[in-house]
Amino acid sequence: MRRIFEWIGGFALIAFSFYFTDKVSLLVASKSELMQEIEAVSSIYETKPENAKIDKKESTIVPGRFGRTVNSQESYLEMHDFGTFNENYLVFDYIKPENSLEDNKDKFITSGNPTFRRISLVVDNPDIAKYLDGKNIPYNVILDKFSSVPSNVEVINGGKDKSTFKEIDSKVKNSAKICHKERSQIDLCKKNGYYLIETKLVLMQSNLIEIKNSASSGSIILISSGAKLEDVKHFLNEIEYKDLEIVKISKLISEKESA
Repeated sequence: MRRIFEWIGGFALIAFSFYFTDKVSLLVASKSELMQEIEAVSSIYETKPENAKIDKKESTIVPGRFGRTVNSQESYLEMHDFGTFNENYLVFDYIKPENSLEDNKDKFITSGNPTFRRISLVVDNPDIAKYLDGKNIPYNVILDKFSSVPSNVEVINGGKDKSTFKEIDSKVKNSAKICHKERSQIDLCKKNGYYLIETKLVLMQSNLIEIKNSASSGSIILISSGAKLEDVKHFLNEIEYKDLEIVKISKLISEKESA
């Protein structure tokens, strides 16, 4: 019995030693020049959460934005080995908005949050897809049956029946779960927790000027099978001129700034 109490006492002493050491380390860190610098600039990098914009009548949504605060202790640990402040090693805690896309997956996403200066392409034309692949430009493609895609491509599940939908779902493992309003089985999409997108801007054979003028931060552009490659090249130049980043839809609709 005495030996058991000795073991218990020993474990308690070890646990207290770790606790005390941790407290001392935090105290030392809090007084360090690096920690003081992190805390002095934290407010510059912090943002308030922004609610998603929901149209209940149309059942549509534009994603909001998570707020964020600097985690001073974790940021200090990331920078400690360097001994100097580096904003690239800041660690953030995120604050979910009251109205978030994550709680409204039954609604159709019409665009990304315009704050982030991003735009996405959904490509229905194999020749244009090949051109974008050669330039390593990210885009999305709607698959009605599974096939492998390059790393710059993200899949939209367009399976027409349950078995095809499940096959695409199981084989596209490292991709976001995304469906298209007019090209996917929406009941299956909702049941499986997919994001639902709606493409209101469609680049066709003869509407380049209209799409160039309408495209803005957050837009999701469907490039139809009838679109011409030369028009797409002009449109890509317009995107660059407007200083928009082309991203996959999963990044476009993310409510976290660093997604």
